[in-house]
Amino acid sequence: MTRQGRIVVELARLLAEMKPGERLLPVQDYAELFHVGAGTVQSALDYLQDSGAARLEARGRLGTYVAALDYVQLWRLGYRRPMVGALPLPYSRHVEGLATALHAQFAEAGVELTLRFMRGSSQRLQALAQGAVDWVLLSRFAAETAAAHGFTVTTVVALGEYTYLAGHVLLLRDPTASTLRDGDRLGVDFLSSDHTYISRAVSRGRRVDLVSIQYDQALDLLAAGTIDAVVWTNPETPAALDHVAMAPLTTDDDLRLPALGEAVLVADPTRPAVANLLQALIDIPALLEIQRTVVNRARTPSY
Repeated sequence: MTRQGRIVVELARLLAEMKPGERLLPVQDYAELFHVGAGTVQSALDYLQDSGAARLEARGRLGTYVAALDYVQLWRLGYRRPMVGALPLPYSRHVEGLATALHAQFAEAGVELTLRFMRGSSQRLQALAQGAVDWVLLSRFAAETAAAHGFTVTTVVALGEYTYLAGHVLLLRDPTASTLRDGDRLGVDFLSSDHTYISRAVSRGRRVDLVSIQYDQALDLLAAGTIDAVVWTNPETPAALDHVAMAPLTTDDDLRLPALGEAVLVADPTRPAVANLLQALIDIPALLEIQRTVVNRARTPSY
């Protein structure tokens, strides 16, 4: 890479973290920061403007200000790699719908996207903290409680109610049961802060055994008699389990249920370039329409 090419990359990354209206440092300050001549910095700024990545406004002695930024172009120039996001395992059509929609919108914008599917919100947040991914898809509840688990995140995009899942039901192996009973074995995926929270909420006040499970194996464990009950998402409960009792959960069971059902994208607050790109690129109404068509089986998931 040429010297000017290197400065284009550096300045593109700096601009990707800025907002219109912010003031740039003097050219000489950037020259000293990057150990190059002022002419090289000015040529790089001219290139960024000529390419459409930035529009800068010189205000005489007041300095130079950002008038407009193309965050997609700045990502291409400054990072030269795919953006990486972490999603839950695609066990539900809601998650498949979001994965399909995100893949489609990134492709339309011309930004390569790599999706990683990881079980458990804590594992996804750990990947974000380690810099292995750029952003994470969580429930709003998991985002709001991330700090309690030692993670610092910022919510970049909130998608609205019932975008993470459509609701919860309590599945009971005994078809005559209507609620948990003392002595029941309740399956809990402890890697999921959401599943752990709602499972503890519905079992509060009852003497039940909490059995560690993987969520995607819950139905098999229920059918085999390894557990007596599990909290499951609705309407993705297989109709074949007609011998199992289903008790819908409402806010009467726990007031945090709406937060468990809303999908949000979170990022590291120390990396504002990620948030700026996501907010510029994602069209929420269009994204939710694609999710709806996948959930309703009018579109085949593709991600």
